[in-house]
Amino acid sequence: MPFRARANTGLLGAAALIVAESMFFLGVLSAWYYLQVISLGNWPPAALRPRTFTLPLINTAIILVSTLALFWGERGIAAGNKRRLTIGVAVAAATGLLFMAMQTVEFSGLGFRATGSAYGSMFFALLVFHLLRVFVGVAWMAVVLIRSLMGQFDQKRRTVVQACAMYWYFITVIWLIVFAVLYLL
Repeated sequence: MPFRARANTGLLGAAALIVAESMFFLGVLSAWYYLQVISLGNWPPAALRPRTFTLPLINTAIILVSTLALFWGERGIAAGNKRRLTIGVAVAAATGLLFMAMQTVEFSGLGFRATGSAYGSMFFALLVFHLLRVFVGVAWMAVVLIRSLMGQFDQKRRTVVQACAMYWYFITVIWLIVFAVLYLL
């Protein structure tokens, strides 16, 4: 009887989540660009442009540090280093929480609301949906951290770590796109 490789359902589940969230994100992004096109060059409205890029730029650095920490931890457990996984996930989760806090601070200082205009609605939709993704990622990392502290991962048993990391890398890429769309383009 020939050997059949078994599908890794944990990674397939994470990939399915990423595909579903990607489609949702593309829908919101499409609505953003549709509104931009029909606004006939008045997008964003001058009065609603973000006043500063400082907090979003800091948040970009924070999420990149978080991603590097998680990558370092993930590579650590792949090499059998349980301590490195624990440290990497702890740093990644902590910086993920910091990202969420900074995002909340940014919301309060924007100078416009989600209900005031189509631009405001779409701006907040992109940011809030990303914030929800970050929350899910941080919660997932908290589970990985607890299980890591309990010694449940090693070189062979690390699918949950890989799936969590894959989702966090996705979150990072989405943030870079959101940052570019909202603040640079």
